[in-house]
Amino acid sequence: MDDFKYKEYTELETLIYNEAMDGIMKGISNGLSFTEACNAVNVKDSELKAFIVDDALKIMIADLHYTKGETLQDTAQKLQLPLDIIQKAHREMMEDISQSAPGVYNILHPDNPAGNA
Repeated sequence: MDDFKYKEYTELETLIYNEAMDGIMKGISNGLSFTEACNAVNVKDSELKAFIVDDALKIMIADLHYTKGETLQDTAQKLQLPLDIIQKAHREMMEDISQSAPGVYNILHPDNPAGNA
């Protein structure tokens, strides 16, 4: 999982990110496929758009798979994406969680010696 990046957004990028994310989610709720919804938002910065699309996919997987209990295969069908793309994004989500969980734990439990070595 060495190929994914983390990005800190500027104030302007945050505004663009939020507007694009809203547009993607509205597009999907209006019946567009994931790809169609992503293509419908206009983000000139291709790197920023790639991060937005990546995040949107992970948000949709979290909602459909973990919140609504759909299988990854059902999620792929609903978003009209190949299952291998859904599985790759899901693996990246799990890696993100494993990378960030110790830091979150340490913030929430600063006096607990477990994980604070």
